[in-house]
Amino acid sequence: MKRVIALLITVAFWTSLPLPGQTVEEIIAKSIDARGGIRKIKSVQSQRLSGHISLGDAQGTILIEKKRPGKLREEITLKEKTLIRATNGKTGWMINPFSGGKDPEPLSADDFRLMTQQADFDRPLVDYKTKGNQVELVGREKLDDKEVYKLKVTLKDGQIRYDYVGVASSLELKWEGRVVRNGSDFPAESFFRDYRSVDGLIYPFVIESDSPGNAGAQKIIFDKVELNPPLDDTRFEQPAPAGDDHK
Repeated sequence: MKRVIALLITVAFWTSLPLPGQTVEEIIAKSIDARGGIRKIKSVQSQRLSGHISLGDAQGTILIEKKRPGKLREEITLKEKTLIRATNGKTGWMINPFSGGKDPEPLSADDFRLMTQQADFDRPLVDYKTKGNQVELVGREKLDDKEVYKLKVTLKDGQIRYDYVGVASSLELKWEGRVVRNGSDFPAESFFRDYRSVDGLIYPFVIESDSPGNAGAQKIIFDKVELNPPLDDTRFEQPAPAGDDHK
């Protein structure tokens, strides 16, 4: 179950010089336009994504809910047990029945930091300067049969990740970086596939994640993406322990 938590964060190349005139700002602007445009992106105040998840031989369902600003809730159900992780933007908590827990407990510092990154509603490239992120164009590479721009993204906290944006599509096709959990540092990557339009915005309906060098992989297939669903703030607040009648 630790792999589920880690990989949720939570999915053969040659390098050449970037095309003349292609700047980071131009690549990011085209990527935002390809997703539907900044006004449309900013008009979304909440999201609900539901679908199926496979982790090795295990099959289950997944529910992801987001709400501005910085609220995120994830539910993964495997073998009739449901793992819940959530943050209200200030604190984070989880219920992990796979480790025998039935009561909510605070997220570790590493997990809370990762949840906070995941809760970035618009992803790191949008308003990256305002967020305190830095973006550098490393070059161009081949990803499968597609040419991509490789962007080095240094987050405000100093963590480094790489985003791969399709030259032809201007959509994010992959990200990779390193994840720190419980004192361990390991590589992680995700591939974004099957982009579809939802109310004028483009979303990947398939996300495949892996930790190179380790066994197992994760695949998420979304069945439904809902924009601006009503989400009460209590969905993201830590509930009372089971059996606690205190109101």
